[in-house]
Amino acid sequence: MVSAPRQPESLGEYLYRHLNLPLDFEGPLTVQHVANVAVLATAHSAGYAATQHLVSLMAGIPTPTDEPDENFWFKFWKASGTAYFMPVNMKHSVLTALDGDGTALADRLLTGLSEMSPEQWTATASVVGQALEERISPLKQPERNGELWLRDVQLTAFRVLYADHAPLGWEERMAFREGWKTA
Repeated sequence: MVSAPRQPESLGEYLYRHLNLPLDFEGPLTVQHVANVAVLATAHSAGYAATQHLVSLMAGIPTPTDEPDENFWFKFWKASGTAYFMPVNMKHSVLTALDGDGTALADRLLTGLSEMSPEQWTATASVVGQALEERISPLKQPERNGELWLRDVQLTAFRVLYADHAPLGWEERMAFREGWKTA
């Protein structure tokens, strides 16, 4: 499952600075130009890749409309003890992530996970592990797999938010480079 690509605002600035390609450029591109654009796009893809992974993790558990697993979300909500994980509260964030912007979903997930007690974390891991066992494959340790899923969601959500707030401007990147050159 891949969401719609979201172009970072500074990619156009990079293309102008590195390749002297204005945003309204109309003309032939050489193979080297295309390669340079690919490198720059890859450099800006951390947030997009993290959002895709977060969406993939969410796709591994039942959707709210899956008939055989209609109780999953109720169990998830009860185990976690937070309304952050109720489908009605997550719907907009998930749909926005599917459109390429995972920051709202990442924030919701991180906030909900951070409010859970150790007992709630363990109970939620059990609910998720059982769902993973039923939907993906016969996994041998459902509670452990649920724990790993929760950790992966937590770290991936952090990556999404970090990439969104990381310095993306040309000046910040050049200051970082110069700071390390002169250190």
